[in-house]
Amino acid sequence: MVIKTVFIDRDGTIGGDGHFMAIHQFEPYPGSVAAIRSLRMAGLQVFALTNQTKIAAGQLDEAALRISLLEMGCSDAFICPHAENAGCPCRKPKTGLIAQAHLRYRFANRDAVIVGDSYLADMQCAINAGILGIHVATGRGDAGYQEVAGSFVECASLADAATWILAQQGNGK
Repeated sequence: MVIKTVFIDRDGTIGGDGHFMAIHQFEPYPGSVAAIRSLRMAGLQVFALTNQTKIAAGQLDEAALRISLLEMGCSDAFICPHAENAGCPCRKPKTGLIAQAHLRYRFANRDAVIVGDSYLADMQCAINAGILGIHVATGRGDAGYQEVAGSFVECASLADAATWILAQQGNGK
Protein backbone atom coordinates (compact mmCIF):
# COMPACT_ATOMS: atom_id res chain seq x y z
CA MET A 1 0.00 0.00 0.00
CA VAL A 2 1.27 3.42 -0.93
CA ILE A 3 -0.48 6.09 1.10
CA LYS A 4 -1.05 9.42 -0.62
CA THR A 5 -3.64 11.09 1.60
CA VAL A 6 -3.70 11.33 5.39
CA PHE A 7 -6.67 12.61 7.38
CA ILE A 8 -5.84 13.56 10.97
CA ASP A 9 -8.25 14.28 13.82
CA ARG A 10 -7.41 17.33 15.98
CA ASP A 11 -8.52 16.86 19.59
CA GLY A 12 -6.80 13.88 21.19
CA THR A 13 -4.73 13.07 18.10
CA ILE A 14 -2.66 16.15 17.33
CA GLY A 15 -2.95 17.33 20.93
CA GLY A 16 -5.35 17.90 23.81
CA ASP A 17 -7.28 15.20 25.63
CA GLY A 18 -9.85 14.09 23.07
CA HIS A 19 -12.30 16.85 23.92
CA PHE A 20 -12.60 20.41 22.64
CA MET A 21 -9.92 22.87 23.64
CA ALA A 22 -9.89 26.54 22.64
CA ILE A 23 -7.26 27.45 20.06
CA HIS A 24 -5.19 29.44 22.56
CA GLN A 25 -5.25 26.52 25.04
CA PHE A 26 -4.52 23.77 22.52
CA GLU A 27 -1.09 22.17 22.94
CA PRO A 28 0.11 19.70 20.32
CA TYR A 29 1.65 16.52 21.70
CA PRO A 30 5.43 16.27 21.40
CA GLY A 31 6.28 15.28 17.83
CA SER A 32 2.80 15.95 16.37
CA VAL A 33 3.66 19.05 14.35
CA ALA A 34 6.92 17.49 13.17
CA ALA A 35 4.97 14.37 12.14
CA ILE A 36 2.53 16.41 10.06
CA ARG A 37 5.37 18.25 8.39
CA SER A 38 7.31 15.04 7.69
CA LEU A 39 4.27 13.59 5.94
CA ARG A 40 3.94 16.74 3.84
CA MET A 41 7.65 16.74 3.01
CA ALA A 42 7.24 13.17 1.76
CA GLY A 43 4.67 14.48 -0.73
CA LEU A 44 1.49 13.35 1.02
CA GLN A 45 -1.70 15.38 1.28
CA VAL A 46 -2.39 15.90 4.97
CA PHE A 47 -5.88 17.04 5.92
CA ALA A 48 -7.29 17.83 9.35
CA LEU A 49 -10.62 16.04 9.88
CA THR A 50 -12.48 17.28 12.93
CA ASN A 51 -15.90 17.62 14.57
CA GLN A 52 -16.20 20.99 16.32
CA THR A 53 -19.62 21.55 17.91
CA LYS A 54 -18.35 24.71 19.62
CA ILE A 55 -18.56 26.48 16.25
CA ALA A 56 -22.34 26.02 16.17
CA ALA A 57 -22.50 27.11 19.80
CA GLY A 58 -20.66 30.35 18.93
CA GLN A 59 -17.69 29.49 21.14
CA LEU A 60 -15.16 28.88 18.35
CA ASP A 61 -14.41 30.70 15.12
CA GLU A 62 -14.16 28.27 12.20
CA ALA A 63 -11.78 30.49 10.20
CA ALA A 64 -9.41 30.83 13.16
CA LEU A 65 -9.50 27.07 13.73
CA ARG A 66 -8.71 26.44 10.05
CA ILE A 67 -5.76 28.85 10.21
CA SER A 68 -4.41 27.13 13.34
CA LEU A 69 -4.55 23.73 11.60
CA LEU A 70 -2.80 25.08 8.52
CA GLU A 71 -0.12 26.66 10.73
CA MET A 72 0.54 23.21 12.23
CA GLY A 73 1.29 22.00 8.71
CA CYS A 74 -1.98 20.54 7.42
CA SER A 75 -2.59 20.97 3.68
CA ASP A 76 -6.26 21.75 4.33
CA ALA A 77 -8.88 21.27 7.03
CA PHE A 78 -12.29 19.61 6.84
CA ILE A 79 -14.38 20.72 9.78
CA CYS A 80 -17.88 19.74 10.87
CA PRO A 81 -19.18 22.85 12.67
CA HIS A 82 -22.58 21.39 13.58
CA ALA A 83 -24.10 20.41 16.90
CA GLU A 84 -24.23 16.67 17.64
CA ASN A 85 -28.01 16.58 17.23
CA ALA A 86 -28.07 18.57 13.95
CA GLY A 87 -28.29 15.43 11.81
CA CYS A 88 -25.74 16.77 9.34
CA PRO A 89 -23.99 14.41 6.90
CA CYS A 90 -20.50 15.66 7.80
CA ARG A 91 -20.19 14.79 11.49
CA LYS A 92 -17.84 11.84 11.98
CA PRO A 93 -18.49 8.90 11.90
CA LYS A 94 -20.51 9.94 8.83
CA THR A 95 -18.43 10.47 5.71
CA GLY A 96 -19.54 13.93 4.57
CA LEU A 97 -16.13 15.47 5.33
CA ILE A 98 -14.48 12.82 3.14
CA ALA A 99 -16.98 13.67 0.39
CA GLN A 100 -16.04 17.35 0.76
CA ALA A 101 -12.36 16.43 0.40
CA HIS A 102 -13.17 14.49 -2.79
CA LEU A 103 -14.76 17.62 -4.26
CA ARG A 104 -11.53 19.59 -3.77
CA TYR A 105 -8.79 16.99 -4.24
CA ARG A 106 -8.08 13.94 -6.31
CA PHE A 107 -7.44 10.86 -4.18
CA ALA A 108 -8.62 7.30 -3.89
CA ASN A 109 -9.92 6.04 -0.54
CA ARG A 110 -7.72 2.94 -0.94
CA ASP A 111 -4.66 5.25 -0.90
CA ALA A 112 -5.78 7.15 2.20
CA VAL A 113 -5.72 6.70 5.98
CA ILE A 114 -7.60 8.31 8.84
CA VAL A 115 -5.57 8.85 12.02
CA GLY A 116 -7.58 9.44 15.17
CA ASP A 117 -7.97 8.73 18.86
CA SER A 118 -11.68 7.86 18.82
CA TYR A 119 -12.95 4.44 17.85
CA LEU A 120 -16.55 5.70 17.72
CA ALA A 121 -15.90 8.76 15.55
CA ASP A 122 -12.59 8.34 13.70
CA MET A 123 -12.29 4.58 13.26
CA GLN A 124 -16.00 4.18 12.50
CA CYS A 125 -15.64 6.97 9.90
CA ALA A 126 -12.73 5.04 8.37
CA ILE A 127 -14.88 1.89 8.18
CA ASN A 128 -17.81 3.82 6.70
CA ALA A 129 -15.57 5.41 4.03
CA GLY A 130 -13.59 2.27 3.18
CA ILE A 131 -10.37 3.90 4.38
CA LEU A 132 -7.69 2.34 6.57
CA GLY A 133 -7.93 3.59 10.15
CA ILE A 134 -4.92 4.24 12.36
CA HIS A 135 -5.92 4.51 15.98
CA VAL A 136 -3.63 6.42 18.33
CA ALA A 137 -3.62 5.78 22.08
CA THR A 138 -3.54 9.48 22.97
CA GLY A 139 -6.71 11.38 23.86
CA ARG A 140 -9.58 8.96 24.39
CA GLY A 141 -7.43 5.84 24.60
CA ASP A 142 -9.44 2.65 24.13
CA ALA A 143 -12.89 4.14 24.92
CA GLY A 144 -15.43 2.69 22.49
CA TYR A 145 -13.16 -0.13 21.31
CA GLN A 146 -15.78 -2.81 22.03
CA GLU A 147 -18.43 -0.91 20.07
CA VAL A 148 -16.62 -0.75 16.71
CA ALA A 149 -16.06 -3.87 14.62
CA GLY A 150 -13.04 -3.63 12.39
CA SER A 151 -9.31 -3.92 12.29
CA PHE A 152 -7.07 -0.91 12.57
CA VAL A 153 -3.42 -0.13 12.78
CA GLU A 154 -2.66 0.70 16.41
CA CYS A 155 -0.02 3.34 17.25
CA ALA A 156 0.94 5.10 20.43
CA SER A 157 0.86 8.62 18.95
CA LEU A 158 0.58 10.67 15.79
CA ALA A 159 4.37 10.68 15.57
CA ASP A 160 4.37 6.86 15.61
CA ALA A 161 1.55 6.78 13.04
CA ALA A 162 3.57 9.05 10.73
CA THR A 163 6.57 6.73 11.09
CA TRP A 164 4.34 3.76 10.16
CA ILE A 165 2.87 5.62 7.18
CA LEU A 166 6.29 6.64 5.87
CA ALA A 167 7.55 3.06 6.28
CA GLN A 168 4.71 1.91 4.01
CA GLN A 169 5.93 4.32 1.35
CA GLY A 170 9.34 2.68 1.36
CA ASN A 171 7.85 -0.80 1.09
CA GLY A 172 5.81 0.08 -1.99
CA LYS A 173 3.15 -2.41 -0.90
